[in-house]
Amino acid sequence: MSLEPDAQEGHGDEAVHLEHDFTGPLTPPVARLIRVFFVLSALLFLADFFVDRKIHQPAEKIPGFYAIYGFIGCVVLVLVAKQMRKVVMRDEDYYERLADERDAALDASTKSNQPGGHR
Repeated sequence: MSLEPDAQEGHGDEAVHLEHDFTGPLTPPVARLIRVFFVLSALLFLADFFVDRKIHQPAEKIPGFYAIYGFIGCVVLVLVAKQMRKVVMRDEDYYERLADERDAALDASTKSNQPGGHR
């Protein structure tokens, strides 16, 4: 992903947004950190096969149960959030329209409060 100034001509504020887009190539420190997290996750998953645990529920007998449970929980959370976005999301100009309506109402009320403004 190129963020050179000449490559962003004519895009206005979009250039600022693209600087924080995480879909492009990762910087070396970030890539290293992600690799460390993957290795740590794999080691913890493998340790689940060898560590003797105190089991309280039958599902806990499944090796890697908590890793699987956590992954499914994250996927469900993302899917629910996508559906909630449809309900909660507002139009891009939502607050501008509210401000315009409020200003119009204030203008109308000040005109009616002025002397000679009554009909």
